[in-house]
Amino acid sequence: MNLADGRAETERGEKTMDATDRSVDPRQHADLRAIDAFERDPDLARIEEHLGGFNIFEAIGVVRREVSHSYFLAFLLDPRQTHGLGDAFARRFLRQVLATVGPGNSGLEPADLDAWDLGRLTVRREWWYIDVLLVDEANRLVVVIENKIDAAEGPGQLAAYLAEARRQYPAPDWRHLAIYLTPDERDPSVPDYLAVGYGLVAEAVAAVAVAGRPALDPAVGTLMVHYVQMLRRHIVTDPEFESLFRQFLDRHPRVVERILADRPNRLAQLRGAFAGLVRSREADGLILDAAPRGGVVHFGHGDWEWLPRDANRAWTPSGRLLLFSFEILNNSDGGLTHTLWVGPGPEGARQRVIEVAAAHQPPYVVQARDRRGYRSIFSSYLVTPEECAGAVLEDVTTLLGERFAAFADNELPGLVAPFREVSSSIGPPLGGGEDAGVAASEFPIEAGRDR
Repeated sequence: MNLADGRAETERGEKTMDATDRSVDPRQHADLRAIDAFERDPDLARIEEHLGGFNIFEAIGVVRREVSHSYFLAFLLDPRQTHGLGDAFARRFLRQVLATVGPGNSGLEPADLDAWDLGRLTVRREWWYIDVLLVDEANRLVVVIENKIDAAEGPGQLAAYLAEARRQYPAPDWRHLAIYLTPDERDPSVPDYLAVGYGLVAEAVAAVAVAGRPALDPAVGTLMVHYVQMLRRHIVTDPEFESLFRQFLDRHPRVVERILADRPNRLAQLRGAFAGLVRSREADGLILDAAPRGGVVHFGHGDWEWLPRDANRAWTPSGRLLLFSFEILNNSDGGLTHTLWVGPGPEGARQRVIEVAAAHQPPYVVQARDRRGYRSIFSSYLVTPEECAGAVLEDVTTLLGERFAAFADNELPGLVAPFREVSSSIGPPLGGGEDAGVAASEFPIEAGRDR
């Protein structure tokens, strides 16, 4: 049955229901009609094309990785690279900057670039910590590009970079063009820099990919198309698409309401999945501690059960001194981390635990001082923010399982062993017996609910 036949069958079924079953909730009929109108909307295919589909840059987890953007831009700008573009992208990008933003203090005009041969342009990465530096000996031009995706400027950073470029390539023999590249054309702290947005990069890459298509290596063309697609999905705003999308949602309020009401609780599902991973490793000594709340799951290790506990239970009901905290940051958009904390407890025991960790760096990385009575002695991402960006829940959960298994097999034994060696110097559990803490089994874990 094709789509048209299926819709016709749905319509006949609805008429039959209307005629024969008056007991059916009228809201169900309204929902069916709303969903049918949603699926028939011709703009749906355009929206799915924009938002969906495989993308190389999403797949390798570099959507918001600043250094990866700098490397790719340097690759495209370098006329001597293997992309086969020659100086086409460098010329297009710089000309578009001058035409759109202006020459700044460079004294350049777009017409200058039309007349120049940029085939001998040298592209440097991280020269004097500058993200991308372009040096054109033939035309005596230096271009400083400082690239920021999510990070903010460092104090004095922009001024220092431009000063070094001017020192190494002094005026009046050289002209200098300084570009501050951000997703939203953020204003730089140094007025000598031109504020350039990633929208301009997307336009330049797209234009060069189309113009060079007949002679361009298909692999390079695909890479450029995927880069533009990724930028427009995640980095820059697309006014035309945003307008289309808003109008589409306004036409289908009932479906939008149902989608929002039925969407899964991502935080609760990830928390439940991680609790299951810890349970699956009980044979390796891992112990869940109390009931997970919010975006945090605490867990410990059986070899640490002899450590003195906090009689006040100020951290968790078990009073355990040494615990891992698995944290889901910003509903996973900020990544998934796990940190080993020395929590509240008898001060002598706390200090001895910290000393042992400090003497075994690595694998421990001991925080310099307590933070509100807690000291981190190990921390790492299980899944990075870049890997979470744009990923569906199933993919994040799969990656989490793989990373946690690798951690439990390879890193955890090295974190457990040092305390086993010094147990006699720290002492037995405080008070023993019931005072030693509350068993984790007394705090049932429900994966799907916040408590």
